[in-house]
Amino acid sequence: MREYETVFITKADLPESSLKQINERARATIEKHEGRLFFARNMGKRTLAYPISKQTKGVYTCLDYASKGASVGEIERAFRLDENVLRFLTVVKNEEVDVEARAAEIVARGEDVQPAFESETVSLGGRPEGMKEGMGDESSMNADASEEE
Repeated sequence: MREYETVFITKADLPESSLKQINERARATIEKHEGRLFFARNMGKRTLAYPISKQTKGVYTCLDYASKGASVGEIERAFRLDENVLRFLTVVKNEEVDVEARAAEIVARGEDVQPAFESETVSLGGRPEGMKEGMGDESSMNADASEEE
Protein backbone atom coordinates (compact mmCIF):
# COMPACT_ATOMS: atom_id res chain seq x y z
CA MET A 1 0.00 0.00 0.00
CA ARG A 2 1.21 3.52 -0.79
CA GLU A 3 0.95 6.66 1.30
CA TYR A 4 -0.57 9.68 -0.44
CA GLU A 5 -1.09 13.33 0.38
CA THR A 6 -3.88 15.22 -1.36
CA VAL A 7 -4.25 18.98 -0.99
CA PHE A 8 -7.34 20.60 -2.41
CA ILE A 9 -8.64 24.16 -2.56
CA THR A 10 -12.33 24.95 -2.24
CA LYS A 11 -14.19 28.22 -2.70
CA ALA A 12 -13.75 30.57 0.27
CA ASP A 13 -17.47 31.30 0.59
CA LEU A 14 -18.38 27.61 0.74
CA PRO A 15 -20.63 26.73 3.70
CA GLU A 16 -19.08 24.51 6.36
CA SER A 17 -21.65 21.78 5.64
CA SER A 18 -20.52 21.54 2.00
CA LEU A 19 -16.86 21.32 3.00
CA LYS A 20 -17.76 18.58 5.47
CA GLN A 21 -19.59 16.72 2.71
CA ILE A 22 -16.55 16.89 0.39
CA ASN A 23 -14.30 15.55 3.16
CA GLU A 24 -16.73 12.75 4.04
CA ARG A 25 -16.92 11.71 0.38
CA ALA A 26 -13.12 11.49 0.21
CA ARG A 27 -13.00 9.52 3.50
CA ALA A 28 -15.67 7.08 2.24
CA THR A 29 -13.77 6.54 -1.01
CA ILE A 30 -10.53 5.80 0.85
CA GLU A 31 -12.27 3.33 3.17
CA LYS A 32 -14.12 1.70 0.24
CA HIS A 33 -10.75 0.83 -1.30
CA GLU A 34 -9.48 -0.65 1.99
CA GLY A 35 -7.34 2.40 2.73
CA ARG A 36 -6.79 4.36 5.92
CA LEU A 37 -7.10 8.10 6.43
CA PHE A 38 -4.33 9.22 8.80
CA PHE A 39 -5.41 12.85 9.09
CA ALA A 40 -7.49 15.53 7.44
CA ARG A 41 -6.18 19.00 8.21
CA ASN A 42 -7.89 22.29 7.46
CA MET A 43 -5.06 24.61 6.44
CA GLY A 44 -7.33 27.65 6.47
CA LYS A 45 -8.47 30.38 4.15
CA ARG A 46 -5.73 31.96 2.05
CA THR A 47 -5.38 34.40 -0.79
CA LEU A 48 -4.59 32.63 -4.06
CA ALA A 49 -1.50 33.58 -6.05
CA TYR A 50 -3.70 34.17 -9.08
CA PRO A 51 -7.47 34.03 -9.66
CA ILE A 52 -8.93 30.58 -10.30
CA SER A 53 -12.46 30.51 -11.73
CA LYS A 54 -12.81 34.19 -10.73
CA GLN A 55 -11.99 33.32 -7.10
CA THR A 56 -9.18 35.17 -5.29
CA LYS A 57 -9.40 33.30 -1.96
CA GLY A 58 -9.73 29.63 -1.14
CA VAL A 59 -9.84 27.17 1.75
CA TYR A 60 -6.97 24.67 1.71
CA THR A 61 -7.44 21.12 3.06
CA CYS A 62 -4.81 18.39 3.32
CA LEU A 63 -5.58 14.67 3.43
CA ASP A 64 -2.87 12.16 4.37
CA TYR A 65 -3.82 8.55 3.74
CA ALA A 66 -2.64 5.09 2.74
CA SER A 67 -4.52 3.30 0.00
CA LYS A 68 -4.33 1.41 -3.24
CA GLY A 69 -3.96 3.46 -6.41
CA ALA A 70 -7.59 3.08 -7.50
CA SER A 71 -8.85 5.30 -4.70
CA VAL A 72 -6.70 8.23 -5.86
CA GLY A 73 -8.32 8.24 -9.29
CA GLU A 74 -11.78 8.08 -7.78
CA ILE A 75 -11.10 10.91 -5.31
CA GLU A 76 -9.65 13.10 -8.07
CA ARG A 77 -12.63 12.31 -10.32
CA ALA A 78 -15.01 13.45 -7.55
CA PHE A 79 -12.97 16.66 -7.13
CA ARG A 80 -13.09 17.33 -10.88
CA LEU A 81 -16.88 16.95 -10.91
CA ASP A 82 -17.43 19.15 -7.84
CA GLU A 83 -17.71 22.79 -8.91
CA ASN A 84 -16.73 23.95 -5.39
CA VAL A 85 -13.23 22.41 -5.67
CA LEU A 86 -10.96 24.89 -7.45
CA ARG A 87 -7.71 22.84 -7.57
CA PHE A 88 -6.24 19.66 -6.15
CA LEU A 89 -2.91 17.90 -6.14
CA THR A 90 -2.04 14.36 -5.03
CA VAL A 91 1.52 13.20 -4.40
CA VAL A 92 2.94 9.84 -3.35
CA LYS A 93 4.72 10.21 -0.01
CA ASN A 94 5.91 6.59 0.34
CA GLU A 95 5.82 3.68 -2.08
CA GLU A 96 5.48 1.09 0.69
CA VAL A 97 4.03 2.00 4.05
CA ASP A 98 3.28 -0.08 7.13
CA VAL A 99 -0.17 1.29 7.91
CA GLU A 100 -0.24 0.39 11.60
CA ALA A 101 3.26 1.74 12.29
CA ARG A 102 2.50 4.97 10.42
CA ALA A 103 -0.80 5.38 12.28
CA ALA A 104 0.97 4.88 15.63
CA GLU A 105 3.60 7.46 14.65
CA ILE A 106 0.93 10.02 13.76
CA VAL A 107 -1.01 9.40 16.98
CA ALA A 108 2.21 9.79 18.99
CA ARG A 109 2.77 13.19 17.36
CA GLY A 110 -0.84 14.18 18.04
CA GLU A 111 -1.80 14.53 14.37
CA ASP A 112 -4.39 11.77 14.25
CA VAL A 113 -7.58 12.24 12.22
CA GLN A 114 -8.94 15.69 12.91
CA PRO A 115 -12.09 17.23 11.56
CA ALA A 116 -11.00 19.29 8.58
CA PHE A 117 -14.21 21.23 8.62
CA GLU A 118 -13.73 23.30 11.74
CA SER A 119 -13.90 26.98 10.94
CA GLU A 120 -10.36 28.03 11.58
CA THR A 121 -8.63 30.64 9.48
CA VAL A 122 -4.90 30.79 9.02
CA SER A 123 -3.50 34.28 8.81
CA LEU A 124 -0.38 34.51 6.73
CA GLY A 125 0.22 38.14 7.79
CA GLY A 126 3.47 39.84 7.06
CA ARG A 127 5.54 39.88 3.95
CA PRO A 128 7.39 37.11 2.17
CA GLU A 129 10.89 36.54 3.49
CA GLY A 130 13.36 39.00 2.02
CA MET A 131 10.71 41.49 0.91
CA LYS A 132 11.11 44.94 2.41
CA GLU A 133 8.27 47.30 3.19
CA GLY A 134 7.25 49.22 0.12
CA MET A 135 8.70 46.69 -2.31
CA GLY A 136 6.48 45.97 -5.25
CA ASP A 137 4.37 49.13 -5.24
CA GLU A 138 4.82 51.73 -7.95
CA SER A 139 5.71 54.57 -5.58
CA SER A 140 8.78 52.71 -4.36
CA MET A 141 9.77 51.89 -7.93
CA ASN A 142 9.55 55.54 -8.92
CA ALA A 143 11.54 56.55 -5.84
CA ASP A 144 14.27 54.04 -6.73
CA ALA A 145 14.38 55.34 -10.31
CA SER A 146 14.73 58.95 -9.16
CA GLU A 147 17.57 58.01 -6.77
CA GLU A 148 19.53 56.44 -9.62
CA GLU A 149 19.37 59.62 -11.76
